[in-house]
Amino acid sequence: MYRARIVFVLAGLYLFWLILSGNVAPANLFLGGAVCLFTLLFFRGFLLGEPKQRISIFSYLKRVVVFLLFLPVFFFQAYKSSLQILGLVLRPGMNLNQGIVEVDTDLENINGLTMLANVITLTPGTITVDVHEEEHHIYVHWIKIKHFTSEQIKEDIVGSFEPWLMKIFER
Repeated sequence: MYRARIVFVLAGLYLFWLILSGNVAPANLFLGGAVCLFTLLFFRGFLLGEPKQRISIFSYLKRVVVFLLFLPVFFFQAYKSSLQILGLVLRPGMNLNQGIVEVDTDLENINGLTMLANVITLTPGTITVDVHEEEHHIYVHWIKIKHFTSEQIKEDIVGSFEPWLMKIFER
């Protein structure tokens, strides 16, 4: 089983290399194989480790499909946020009300919290400063604080992301 996992992960890394590079020259094929092998050896504990809890292939495929459906939602929110930031920049005499806010979340899985923190950071106007796994909240620097109640802050920052991430990462 362990050898099959090694072959599967190595093939997946190599396929990813080929897709990203788009070059099938012999030197690139050799370099890609070397890089994938090095990556596999360096991250073997993460890439080849036994999962804490096994899930069925159908559950895994469902999560992949939900993730693929989540991507347009993220890109739309990032686009919408970038337009709001552009409006702030182009407006003379920017009236910013920036600060760090605490956002409570219902995500309990560290992978889900990490993904939420990354998505928030990739959205213009917000940067995740800290994540507290035990207390299920994150601290976010927000460039234009609109509300001061925790429910409204949660809705503005993670409202469109959290339901999707719950479906992807929670059991």
